[in-house]
Amino acid sequence: MSADRIFSRVIKVCTALTVFFSAFIFANTDVSTSVNTIAESSKQPRIISIDGSITEIVYALGAGDQLVAVDTTSRYPKAASELPDVGYMRRLSTEGILSMQPDVVIASQDAGPADVFTQLQQAGVKVVRIQNEYSLDGVLTKVGQVAQALGKSQQGEQLQQKIRQQTERALAEIPQGVAPKSLFILGAGNRGLMAAGKNTQAQAMLDLLSANNVMDYEGYKPVSAEGALLANPEVVLVAYTGPADPAALKTSLAMTDAQKNNRIHAVNTSVVLGFGPRLAEAVEQLVTVLYPQPVAGSN
Repeated sequence: MSADRIFSRVIKVCTALTVFFSAFIFANTDVSTSVNTIAESSKQPRIISIDGSITEIVYALGAGDQLVAVDTTSRYPKAASELPDVGYMRRLSTEGILSMQPDVVIASQDAGPADVFTQLQQAGVKVVRIQNEYSLDGVLTKVGQVAQALGKSQQGEQLQQKIRQQTERALAEIPQGVAPKSLFILGAGNRGLMAAGKNTQAQAMLDLLSANNVMDYEGYKPVSAEGALLANPEVVLVAYTGPADPAALKTSLAMTDAQKNNRIHAVNTSVVLGFGPRLAEAVEQLVTVLYPQPVAGSN
């Protein structure tokens, strides 16, 4: 037998043995090991949410289990209030956030200081800034942006549709041609009672509800009895961010039509001013107090 033929047979035998042993090893390998390795290499990111409305959206999209911390405005749902707190959204610290070892920080454009987010990015944290426009369309846009950041676009579209349908249904209950003279007061703790003017979330909510804000200045200013009487609102909405002070409220609103007709209503701050997934709930509550239905049989 020639040397070439012997060499050819040796090659064939070696090839057959290689195929056999490869098949044997594969058949006796624990496949779950490779699956576990993939699962471990694709762990969920550690997320910090900054802004109560964003936190609500994260939970509404089914991603609450990815949150490792929130800010002080994130009080809903209850699970959010049980997470570590990185501080007030407008006075954040880089160290406090980094101590939670986040992979991603999702924050509204209202959060700050701006340097904090720059430093987080320099530290390798992904920062996603979300627009805050106080309207129905603004809420829907915010939901879409958060959903995209979480990789949950389909769930985001479903949530958008739900919010739009429910909110539009609630808005449809507002009677035409009626714009009640309204005053929105923020019970701001040590700062006392502050009345909302233009370019505030309260103004945006009154606009959505087709109500007339009796205060035409910019921002928030302290409420005085003289100023309240001069504005003479028909209905007053009060949202407390600190301990309630009924005595101060009664004094400030004495002699107004709202006081005379018992149309002073306490409202849930996070619901009414949140502009998040509970927008329809806010509209339903406020339509009831701004546009009360006449009692059957009354003149």
